[in-house]
Amino acid sequence: MSFAKIQSISLFIGLAGCLAVSYGQGNKSRTKPDLSGTWIFDRDRSNVGKSKNAATTPEQIKITHSGPELKIRRIVFVNGQPEETESVYFTDERGETNPTTAWITTNPGSQVGRPPETKSKTSWSGDKIVTRSIFRPPAGGAIIEFQIIVEWRLLSDGKTLTHTTRTIAKRDPMSNAIFVAGNGADFKAVYSLVSK
Repeated sequence: MSFAKIQSISLFIGLAGCLAVSYGQGNKSRTKPDLSGTWIFDRDRSNVGKSKNAATTPEQIKITHSGPELKIRRIVFVNGQPEETESVYFTDERGETNPTTAWITTNPGSQVGRPPETKSKTSWSGDKIVTRSIFRPPAGGAIIEFQIIVEWRLLSDGKTLTHTTRTIAKRDPMSNAIFVAGNGADFKAVYSLVSK
């Protein structure tokens, strides 16, 4: 092998190594956003909670975000009384069980069919925290499965947090029942930072 070929191969290996190192360092510098803080629901920028009967006192959430643990304490007022729930999620996909906040019902506005708890798995997807859970409501003879996908995303201003809920429906292929369902619309709640 000629000296020129050896030199070319060495140069190529050296450049590839430099690119790999700089790419790795670039990825390390991209830290995941920290969602910690106290946030207040912004009804005007959301497509949920716009009913005339909506509470006048806005919903507030307090998020404590440390490593893979994401703790969300939610305070809402029902008939003037505060109701508080706390949920804990783990972004390393270990799984979690929390009080149910999203479910499917044929009787909107009621608690019919609401399970007391929901099992889910949470992970990062780019700059979003994504939680996935499965819900199987009774539907006559059909076995229907809904996947509920919840995404939390901190916008680039660092003061706006979005909470998007999406539902995907499918029928069990082993069931003989006929079922046609479209996927539900995304529900998006927007929160503004009150304090860190």
